[in-house]
Amino acid sequence: MDNAIERDIWRRLAWVLAVCAMCAACLGGCAGGGGRGEAAGASATGLDPVNLIWYYPQYQSNLDQRLVNDAVNEITRTKLNATVDLRPIDFANYEQKLNTIVASGEQMDIIWTSNWLFQWTTNAKKGVFQPIDELLGQYGGQLLASMDEKYWNGGKLGGKQYAIPNYQISAMRPSLVIQKRFIDKYRLDVFKIKRIEDIEPFLEQIKEGEPDIVPFGTTKGFYTNLLYGIDWIVPVYRNDPTPTVLPDVTPEMRTNFAMMHDWYMKGYINEDAATLKDAAEAYNKGNTAVWFDITGKPGSEVEYKAADGGYDVQLVPLVGSAFVGAGSSMNAIGRTSSHPDRAVMLLNLVNADKALYNLLVYGIEGKHYTKTTGNFIKVNPDGGYFTNTDWVFGDIRGEYLPEGSPPDKIEQTVKANEEAAVSAFEGFEFNADPVKTEIANVRAVNDEYYAALATGTIDPARFLAEYEDKLAKAGAGVIVQEKQKQLDAWLKARGKE
Repeated sequence: MDNAIERDIWRRLAWVLAVCAMCAACLGGCAGGGGRGEAAGASATGLDPVNLIWYYPQYQSNLDQRLVNDAVNEITRTKLNATVDLRPIDFANYEQKLNTIVASGEQMDIIWTSNWLFQWTTNAKKGVFQPIDELLGQYGGQLLASMDEKYWNGGKLGGKQYAIPNYQISAMRPSLVIQKRFIDKYRLDVFKIKRIEDIEPFLEQIKEGEPDIVPFGTTKGFYTNLLYGIDWIVPVYRNDPTPTVLPDVTPEMRTNFAMMHDWYMKGYINEDAATLKDAAEAYNKGNTAVWFDITGKPGSEVEYKAADGGYDVQLVPLVGSAFVGAGSSMNAIGRTSSHPDRAVMLLNLVNADKALYNLLVYGIEGKHYTKTTGNFIKVNPDGGYFTNTDWVFGDIRGEYLPEGSPPDKIEQTVKANEEAAVSAFEGFEFNADPVKTEIANVRAVNDEYYAALATGTIDPARFLAEYEDKLAKAGAGVIVQEKQKQLDAWLKARGKE
């Protein structure tokens, strides 16, 4: 049987089993939502009342948070006999506060996690999350049917599912973000920008002609393997016939650091680049002409306009897109949850019920946004509830589109995900346990040097050798050897040595 057909049969079977389980639990039967655009869920008859706690990050506090939370509970109480205590935490403090809550052993039913903030593999190994394969089979039928296996791999560890991906852009397309007013004023031909270096003449124009504007805003630089032909799952050159794991400092990184220092000395880069905690701090006052966006997702121009003082921006992709997985935004079920079944039911409902999902993202219609035409809405960013994070809560394919979004934003996103290049090492999972000490030591060295080098704040001619020496003493070479060993074994097991 064809693998794709077989997977489709299993997904449909899982969906049927989930619906049957829900109906049995509800005694009175269930009323499933037919499509993504319709409210979906089951009668709460027969389910004991529960309260669920959901932690997730946000950019800013909202005066109407309680009002929206109450509106959410009107839906969840009817459909799941559950209330939800939404507990957003600002991005800058999210990881620290979550670690404190975990240490306290408090109830945590749903926890937003990712591969870049409150790292999901680390916390899964620590026992913060619980495996949910059986729960998904029973109560997450619509979730299972909504995404192919390659998305679910983003939250899988040791063959078990620990997190539920939020369907969004899962392909990275590193891009520059440029304020449109400066593109027009200086007649920048964005189609001639093929590499990061090509933007330098424009930065010089901004420096000379706009004394109150930062030409290039950054927090941790823009070095990424995606720009330099290096694989995103394991650091080897993508065209290497005998895949060899690269050292921490590659020739490409050396070149990048040198250029960034040159830009910094010329005054193109914000002086506080190495110390800013959040990327938005580099552009949220509207006084930055250009910055780097590693994702380059369709429709993000609207989000950036809202985040940088209301100025229109244009995305300029630098390379083709790569499928990097869905691990950048997921929700997991906490080990301390007393009702993991109902938590999975809730996430299933959020992803299937368009009204509930958009309530979480945009707030209350008529107060926090108004519908305009078709699927478009006009958001009121000063109305008391404004998240600008559709990707935190669930499946963006069910969202309304803020004014200014491309009409085909969702279609663009799906197309980008489906057409993005897939790594030849998809499925390779590095086991860091043998080198835990070395990884901690290397992290400490990176904390000391990397941001300053990557933003050009310090001169690589003076400090790069010192950085590399400390990396070597911390055990960076041991980590490379271990990765190579595991990669070779993985390739051999697949007949690819």
